[in-house]
Amino acid sequence: MMKTLALGLILALIGTGLISGYNVANTTTKQQSIAYTTSSWNLACNLTAGDIVTFLFREHALWVAEENQTYSYYDYSDDDPPVAVLRVFIEITPVSPAGNTTRWDYDLAVTDPQTGAGYGFQRLIGWAITKTQNGSIDTSPMLNTKGNPSDVGGTVPFSGTYEAKLTVYPPRPEDQPPSFLGFYHNVTTTDYPYTYFLPLGGATVVFGGTVSVLGARGIMIRRRNHIRKHGNRTEIK
Repeated sequence: MMKTLALGLILALIGTGLISGYNVANTTTKQQSIAYTTSSWNLACNLTAGDIVTFLFREHALWVAEENQTYSYYDYSDDDPPVAVLRVFIEITPVSPAGNTTRWDYDLAVTDPQTGAGYGFQRLIGWAITKTQNGSIDTSPMLNTKGNPSDVGGTVPFSGTYEAKLTVYPPRPEDQPPSFLGFYHNVTTTDYPYTYFLPLGGATVVFGGTVSVLGARGIMIRRRNHIRKHGNRTEIK
């Protein structure tokens, strides 16, 4: 019966622990699309005041394959050195209500096809972002520890329609627009994945309490029976 009592107490403690943890929150943050388009030089959409947005783009597949282009070369040494740069000019402008344009220069490096990870073909990689014109958007949330932009975007100053436009140097044909343009923001969600602990813990406490009561009653019955059978014996020394 002592084992039964101990088991009941253990179950009751387990149930209490489950109940105490049922309301533990699980908070996750993920990047979610606000608006996007494909095969276009511009994107307009509604943005909300105070929201921190990131603007993303993907180059056209033929940008790196254009021949007879003049590139600006960088002296850079690495396992996969960039040998040339395409410069993408990104402008984001509030159009309704009207606001000031914020402008970034986004350098795309062309990897050397003879060395490194780009062996046998050329590919474009992000090289550097420079904000060249202050505008309505507050870009401070996008600054890295060195004070340079790590992404294109920032805090939206007021709700309205904003338009992002891209141009490329060296120029690319109009029929070779970016393959993708998109505005994104981070969305934080909170859920409670352990709510089932409440009924489970409650049932465990009730069951453990019942087992404990039965164990305690059993101990009391055995003790009374022992007293009836043997009486109260006093040891005389």
